Parts: sequence; C-alpha cells; structure tokens
Amino acid sequence: MNQKTLLYRSDASRFIAFPFSKPDGRDAKTKSSRWSKVSSESSSSPTNDPDFSALPFDILTKIAAPFNFPNLLAASLVCRSWGDALRALREAMVLLRQGKQFKHGRGGVGRNLEKALVSFLKGAARGSTLAMVDAGLIYWERGQKEEAIALYQKAAALGDAAGQCNLGISYLNTQPLNHKEAVKWLHQASVGGHVRAQYQLALCLHQGLGVEQNLQEAVKWYLKAAEGGYVRAMYNASLCYTFGEGLSHSRRQARKWMKRAADRGHGKAQFEHGLALFSEGELLKAIVYLELATRSGEAAATHVKNAILQQLSATSRDLALLLTDNWRALPSSR
Repeated sequence: MNQKTLLYRSDASRFIAFPFSKPDGRDAKTKSSRWSKVSSESSSSPTNDPDFSALPFDILTKIAAPFNFPNLLAASLVCRSWGDALRALREAMVLLRQGKQFKHGRGGVGRNLEKALVSFLKGAARGSTLAMVDAGLIYWERGQKEEAIALYQKAAALGDAAGQCNLGISYLNTQPLNHKEAVKWLHQASVGGHVRAQYQLALCLHQGLGVEQNLQEAVKWYLKAAEGGYVRAMYNASLCYTFGEGLSHSRRQARKWMKRAADRGHGKAQFEHGLALFSEGELLKAIVYLELATRSGEAAATHVKNAILQQLSATSRDLALLLTDNWRALPSSR
C-alpha cells in the first residue's frame, strides 16, 4: 500500500526578515573601511613575541627541576641559553642513573646503597627533584626520617608530585602527626596526577583525617587512582560500590573493580573474587583465585579452597593448579 506523506504549510510567523544591504554598496564600503582600519592598525604594531632565552637561570632551573631526562633534553635544545642554564640538571640525570644502578644492582655494578645515596645526594645538590626523592627514600628506609623529610620538602616546594606525595605520607607516619599538612600536600600531588597520592588522599577523606569526612570526595579520588592503575584503590572502590559508600550500590561495578584488583595481584581481592566465582558455580576459576590468595598469605582462602577441591576430580584439580602456576599479574601502579 502506498503511503502518502502529508505536506505541512510553513508558518510565516516563525521566520524573521533580515534587512538586506542596499544595492548602492554603502554597507560594503563601510565594512571594508572598518576592516582595513583594523588590519592596518594591527600590522603597524610591533611584534611582542616573548623571548624565552632571556628567562633568568634560577627561574628556569626551578621550573625544570622535576623534569625527567627526555623533557630536560628537549628543554636544553630550545636555545643555547637554556642549554647552558640546564647543564647542572643534565649532570644530575647522569648521577641519578648511577644511583639507581647502585640501588638495584644493575648495569654491571653490585648493589650498594651507600654509593647510591652519594650519587643521589650529588644529583640533588645540582637541583634535581628526582634525585632528592630517591635520596629521601633511602634515608627513610634507614630510619633517618628528618633527613628524608627535609629532602621531600625541597622536592615538594619545586613542584615534584612524588616529593609532595612522600611528604604527605611522612606527616601521617611521624610524631607528632600532622594530618592537615599531610592532606595539603597529598591534595597537591593528587591534582598533579600522582595515583598513590590520590589513594592516600581518599583514605584521609574516608576516615576524616586532617579534613572533614567526605565519602563522596573519597570515592572520587579512589576511582581516579583506580583508573590510573593503583591496585589498592581498585579494591577500595569495589568495597564502596558493594556497600554503597559515597555512591549508589552497584554489584556490577563492585565485581568489575574487584576482578581488576585480583588480576593485578591483590590478595584480598583474589580471595573475594574467588568466593564470588564459587557462589556462581565457577569452581575451576574459583580454585585458581583462591590458590593465588593463599599464596599471597590469605589464610582464610585455604579452607574454602580445600572444601572446593574435594568436589573436583583429580584431573580438574591438576588443571586448576596448572592454571595457577602459569598465572601472571597484569601490570599496575601498585
């Protein structure tokens, strides 16, 4: 059957008539003269492009202090003036690399924390915040917390996100505790995209440490850190979705983040995910995650795993253990 399309008459009142220019060309001349004045004025003004080569050396070195080697090299090639100003920081990069070789026993050298610290301190003296943070880490591990905090403070003041994060964590773990300062620096690092700082800030907001408790803000930072690959944030985000803390309850989102944490080696998440698989009848997969949780030190997973193994055939048990042995964690920021 042929269908007809009804034609609707247009309502003339919907349209507004715009006045056209008169054919004498006066409007065109007016516009032309107006634009010609603007163009002539702009063309006659001198060029005011900034001369970055005139940037004072001390300001330039402060700006470049948190740079990694590729960014530092790129900045050094902008002009000769910048290359000269950043020479000390390039030397710091060499010392930083040497320090990491000694710290981890790489590059044909044995592990030597004392030599690593010396290299890091030399790099820090040349202005590198990366070296300051690495030297601070060694001091912290040695129990020399005052020396570590002093280096973190220098790095944080120069805008280094890792230094800001470590400084914030230091205030949470040294006496007297200073939660407000911790939150201040963790927030700065979080805004800069540091995922561990985002997780630590979320914990402070969740627990009301140094700031008024705010579950909605806590969840926001948990999710940012989780999306950035931080495993513990994935686990906490899953719990928030499970219990509806700071957001609406969502079983699907809870399962998603729990599995992501489990696949990246989080022991508690592996246990929880294994239990969920067991409740759904996925016994073989459940065994894999429960065995992984057991190997991570989750004692409670052992009892559940053994109970499930009794329900499986010998072939299925062997397959589950083989899958567990071949399992590899997905990359993460920890």
